[in-house]
Amino acid sequence: MNAEKLKKIKAAGYRVTTADEWLGLTPAESQLVEIRLALAATLEEARKAKGWTQAELARKMGTKQSGVARMVGRPETSSMDNLVKGLMTVGVPVSKIAACLLLCTAAN
Repeated sequence: MNAEKLKKIKAAGYRVTTADEWLGLTPAESQLVEIRLALAATLEEARKAKGWTQAELARKMGTKQSGVARMVGRPETSSMDNLVKGLMTVGVPVSKIAACLLLCTAAN
């Protein structure tokens, strides 16, 4: 948000907050959301690199296409187990999954 817009919002009596503040997330909850987002982005990137559809990945994972769509579209509602299972199914090495986790935790 640019400085002028921020100034107008504050002058109107509104308070500007972060998403974490607005949602009341603890630092740990915020970090979990960031990890899920990173894992989901990595999953989607790897799936596309393989040339698989969501339906193909779902079939290989033993789930439905809508489950894969939810994992990448709304990762905050997905379990870490499913995200990691998806990554492993598409062939992402465990070392890359671990690196993703380390990058997320190092950022906070």
